[in-house]
This record gives sequence, structure tokens and C-alpha cells, in this order.
Amino acid sequence: MYRKRDAQSHDTTRRLLILIIGLGIGVFFLDLSLPLGIGNSVLYGGLVILSFLLPYRKGPLITAIICSVVDMTDIMLKPTLDGVPLWMGVTNRLFSLTAIWLPLLFFLHRRRAEDLLQRAHDELETRVESRTHELATVNQALVTEIKEHMETEQSLRTSDAVLRASQHDLQQSRADLRALAGQLLTAQEADRRRISRDLHDDINQRLAMLSMDLRRMEKDPSKDTEPLRDGIRRVSDSLAAVSDDVRQMAYRFHPSILDDLGLLKAVRRLVNEFSDRTGIQSSYVHKDPVGILPPDVTICIYRVVQECLSNISRHAQATQVEVELICEYDEVSLSVRDNGVGFDASHGDQMSGHLGLLSMKERVRMAKGTLEVESLPQHGTEIRVDIPLDPGEPHA
Repeated sequence: MYRKRDAQSHDTTRRLLILIIGLGIGVFFLDLSLPLGIGNSVLYGGLVILSFLLPYRKGPLITAIICSVVDMTDIMLKPTLDGVPLWMGVTNRLFSLTAIWLPLLFFLHRRRAEDLLQRAHDELETRVESRTHELATVNQALVTEIKEHMETEQSLRTSDAVLRASQHDLQQSRADLRALAGQLLTAQEADRRRISRDLHDDINQRLAMLSMDLRRMEKDPSKDTEPLRDGIRRVSDSLAAVSDDVRQMAYRFHPSILDDLGLLKAVRRLVNEFSDRTGIQSSYVHKDPVGILPPDVTICIYRVVQECLSNISRHAQATQVEVELICEYDEVSLSVRDNGVGFDASHGDQMSGHLGLLSMKERVRMAKGTLEVESLPQHGTEIRVDIPLDPGEPHA
């Protein structure tokens, strides 16, 4: 399309140039055939006007120069009339030169004004484009700033919500810890009273009776040894019973089986004793550790299992219990499940009222682990404990 348009423009320019040259030759011969003093040389001004249609900027100037030269040449070549003075012919030629150069000056002035106007238009377009670009940049920066401000505001709102939730959790944790501390003190005092009662009312009295039996045997004047042997046997049996009771009392405070046989067998003994005592069907699945577990992890897991079984026997009304203890390379996982009555674990206020759950959570937290409770009414309860192990320790 562009090539066709360029060809048409070139063809039009060529035709116009041929027309100007043809008319110039015609005017030249016409002027040459007429006597001096006849004003037909003004027709050269029309050729100059036509040359403004050419696409060449210097076309009109060249045409005016050629027409002026030809016009002045005609003075020497064309015939003269008798009685016509020379100054009239010269005046006629000067008038024709005016007719040639005046349109040229007019059109040159107009073209210069158009050039100045075009330049001013181009400068204005450039300034408008530059200003538009600046406004677009400022607008984009403003949009970005507004977006960042909105994101910052949203982040602040989120942070404020998280802070409020954290403050609520902190207040709840403080309340739980205060309740736990109070209940622990109460439980500690109850344990002390029970130990004191056991020592005074049971162990002490039994030891006193044994002492009295020994004194009576010492003062017995009989020479028969059989009653003496029976008395010594009764004292020995009583001492063995007292020893078992003292050992059982010490076991409640720190089970020696943890030190003697390890965590897995200690938990198995807990599960077996729980099943024998309550009649609840219990299963125990475990995976042996690759090394010796840290003491704090061992006692934490043992106490959690002990507390879970105690809560099940008192509150769950369960018929089945599953205990799973898995010791991996870098983690110890415990799961205790029952099919009891359960409770709504989504209500933290229900959990905060149980000393057992609070004490388990605190034990697990001190061992740098996590404790999760899943329970629904009439759908049982599951307690999961995960305690990470340090790979650099010998147990790993």
C-alpha cells in the first residue's frame, strides 16, 4: 500500500514538473514573440505559484531564479515598437520581477510560519508526552504507595489480631499455671498427709508391734524352741510385708523399674497393672529406641502414661485402651486412645479445670515437646505426645 502511494505521489510530482517546464517554455516564446512593452512577462509569477505544489522546499526559489533570468533575457531578444520608450519596457520587466518574487516571499513567509507552528506543535506534543509520562509515573507510584499502605494496614490489623490472640493465650496460660500451681500445692499437701498417715498409722504401728514381739520372745523363760521359731517366722514375715509396703510407697514417687529395665518395660508394666486392676481390655504397641533415652524424656513419658491411665480409670468409662509408644531416631511419639465417654476438647475452659491434663501439658512443655488432645462426647479421647530428640546426643 505504501509503495503504491509513493509511486502515485512521484508520478504526480513528475507531471507537475513537466507542466511547469512546458508552461515556462510557452511563456518564454510568447514573451519573445511580442514587442517590448507588452506586459505578458507577469505570467512567470504563475509558474512560481505552481512550483509551490512541488514537494521540494527549494523548488519555488529555483523556479523564481530561472524565471527572472529568462525574463531579463527576453529584453535583449524580443523586438521593440516604434514610439515606445525603453524605460517603459524596463518598467514592465521590473513589474514582472515583482510578480515573480512577491508570491515567493509571501509563500516563503507563510511556509516559515507553518514551520514555526509545526515546531511549536511538535514541542507541545513532546512536552505533553513527557508530562503524560511523568503523570503516569507519578500515578503508578501513587498506586504502589496506596497498595503498600493498604498492605501495611492489613498487616497491622493481622498483627493486632495475632497480638490480641497471643495476649489472650498468655492470660489463659497464666490462669492455667496459677490454677495448676494451686492444685499442685493442694495435691502435694494431700500426698504429704497420706505419707505421714501411712508412716504413722501403718508402718510405725507395725514396727512397734514387731518390737514388742521381739521383747516378749526375749523375756520368754521357756526352754521350748518351737514357739520361738514360730515367733521368729512371724516377725520375719511381718518385716517382709513392711519392706514390700515401703518399696511400693517409694515406687509411687519414683519407679525404680525405669532405672532398672527402661521406659518400654516400665510402660508395659503400667498397662498390665492397669488392665488387671480395672478389667479394661488394654493393648500396648511399641518400637524400641536405638539407644538410651534422656532421663527427662523417660520420666515425662512415664508420668504422662500413668496420668492418662489414671484419668481413664476414673472418668472415661472405657472398655478398650490402646497405648502406642514409638521411639524414632529424632523423636519419641506417644499415643493413648480410649473408647470412653470423652468430652468437648474445643472448649479450653473444660480442659483448664483438669489437674491431670494441666500437669501433663506442663511436663511435656518442660521436655520441649507438644501435647495434643482430641476428644468428642461419646467418641472417646486420644492424647498424643511428640518430644524431639537432639541428634547430637548419645541416644540418637
